[in-house]
Amino acid sequence: MQINIESRPAASAAYETKKKRLVETIDRLYVRDARASLQKMLSKVHPVDLASVLDDLPPAHVVGVFCAIADAEEAADVFSQLPRDLRRQVLSETKVEKLAGVLEHVPPDDLADLIGDLPEDQREQLMALLGHESKDEVESLLQYDPDTAGGIMTTDIFSLSHALTVEEAIENIRSHDDVEMVFYLYLTDESGHLSGVVSLRQLLLTAVDTPLHRIMNRRVMKVSTDDDQTAAAMLVDKYRLLAVPVVDEENILVGMITVDDVIDVIEEETTRDILKMAGTNESETLTHSAFKIARIRLPWLLAAFVGGLAATAVIGQYEVILAEVLVLGAFLPVVMGMAGNVGVQSATVAVRGLATGAIDVRDTVPLVLKELRVGLLLGAFYGVILAVYGYLIHESLALGEVVGLTILVNMTGAALLAVLLPMIFQRLKVDPAVATGPFVTTAIDIFGVLNYFVIASWIYDL
Repeated sequence: MQINIESRPAASAAYETKKKRLVETIDRLYVRDARASLQKMLSKVHPVDLASVLDDLPPAHVVGVFCAIADAEEAADVFSQLPRDLRRQVLSETKVEKLAGVLEHVPPDDLADLIGDLPEDQREQLMALLGHESKDEVESLLQYDPDTAGGIMTTDIFSLSHALTVEEAIENIRSHDDVEMVFYLYLTDESGHLSGVVSLRQLLLTAVDTPLHRIMNRRVMKVSTDDDQTAAAMLVDKYRLLAVPVVDEENILVGMITVDDVIDVIEEETTRDILKMAGTNESETLTHSAFKIARIRLPWLLAAFVGGLAATAVIGQYEVILAEVLVLGAFLPVVMGMAGNVGVQSATVAVRGLATGAIDVRDTVPLVLKELRVGLLLGAFYGVILAVYGYLIHESLALGEVVGLTILVNMTGAALLAVLLPMIFQRLKVDPAVATGPFVTTAIDIFGVLNYFVIASWIYDL
């Protein structure tokens, strides 16, 4: 099937127009207090779209419209999709009776994430609204670190004894229509230890009197409760799984991580890495205070500021050259800019590869050699262009040699630095995304300025 990429902006615009009309209609029905019509309208909107609509409503109307959702299970789906600030608004302003009914239908893993973000006093108030079973599930999940497999798993898992037959397994599945997912059937022994897995397709294609332990796959892809959430996400992505079981230190099945949880993790990690690469962090997306945002960015920019001062000091050491050949100053921005761009490109590739597992620290030498070739090719291409430009515009062969050779060395060196720094950070157990922002930029700036004037001093014999 061929997809017309050019139609995507048009489709997006059509969706936004439709969404705007929906927001206006729902808001108008709420203002007019047309409750029956409002409930009928809300019941026809998908929970994900309805959460987006609530985000666009006037803040004073959000809770009122949310409370108009008649079905508690649908309201729970909408609640799970809301942004964090709207969740807190709904929690603080919704009547206790309505809130208790909604929370009972929120998946335990989503509920644990929500409660874990709340202050202690609000956490206790919310826990008091939960039923005994939901409360126990949430408390069991809150004992795990939020960034581990145990912190993102769901305990709402369907498993059976491996001693059952296929027919007994199918009957058990039919009697449990409230489980989250049964594409994979996890099998345990008498003590609850994970012993194997059977796909739903395999179950349906096997003779009904066959014991499950005869058809199960004993080599189960699994993660431990203490494993990092990113490792769990990478496992699901690598083997294209719909879910992965979670076991404790004794190999007892305690939960599972589904593909929707993995998507959330990948989105969260990607956002975090991009923000770190920009020299900031995810915290500033949670506040609108200019002072708080400035305070967050201040330490990160300090490295770039110190690096700029160092580059200025280097330039100061070569004032004689600048005084003798003033035109060198005119080429400084392009010489520095091209090196910086190559550095960001190379560092982004390295950080992304380390984050996804496509690159390992053991791949440092092959990756460095590859980036060396890339830097040389790019540097040679632009070096020739800049050298010819410098010679033709200023009628100076020496100037052409300086800027051409500088571009070649700077772009090659920038590519190497941008790959080596993330690798070094990874080996030191420091998040390599940090290296892609101010640190790479600063290192490349100092190297580029120094290299520029060293080459100029050599060629001009100054």
